Amino acid sequence: MLPNRLKYPRTPYWPYSPTIGRGDTVHPDPQRFVGRPVVVTEKLDGSNVLIHRGKVYGRSVAYEAANKWTAMVKKHHAWKVTEPDAYLYGEDIYGVHSIEYGAVREEETFHAFALRDAKGDFRSMAALERFATERNISVVPVIFRGVFASIARMRGFIERQHSKRSVLGGEREGVVVRVAEGFASAQFARSVCKSVRRDHVQTDRHWTRNWRPCKLRRD
Repeated sequence: MLPNRLKYPRTPYWPYSPTIGRGDTVHPDPQRFVGRPVVVTEKLDGSNVLIHRGKVYGRSVAYEAANKWTAMVKKHHAWKVTEPDAYLYGEDIYGVHSIEYGAVREEETFHAFALRDAKGDFRSMAALERFATERNISVVPVIFRGVFASIARMRGFIERQHSKRSVLGGEREGVVVRVAEGFASAQFARSVCKSVRRDHVQTDRHWTRNWRPCKLRRD
């Protein structure tokens, strides 16, 4: 059992997101993403998974994941993350949720999006990419890295991304914006935000009743 503080936090919405979940939090200060290095990644539609010390956990860190849809991340990646001070989070698309992507290889069903240390603080995007690359683990698709000069430019960029297809094929669920540098766990709500497509349907736990695997490539 891991400390509950290592449960991945709920990501606040970009204030101009086409859809904002009822009762969900909206980012309080979008100006924080202006004039500083940020990274925009594609928001994938899958299960939030944590890998730590060779074991796989879901959004809850109370118990190890024992579900069949975590089979690929266990087979291909869990054993690569053994450090006691490394907590690797990612999106697992092996079990189809609301969006079905194009066919991927078994080892490409997991895409890392965050790395935390023993204190629970978040490492920089560069540190995450180094960590994942060294272990041959995919990272969520990066759409943009750089500096936005104004909220208007950032807003226009995000709006254009919603009209594009997923890098993995199929629809795009949305995008995630984060500051490029590392930040303390207490700063998560100010350092990350998401924007999701119009009329996005939040996948609830009922998808697990008749779950099916994503399309896999055999080449």
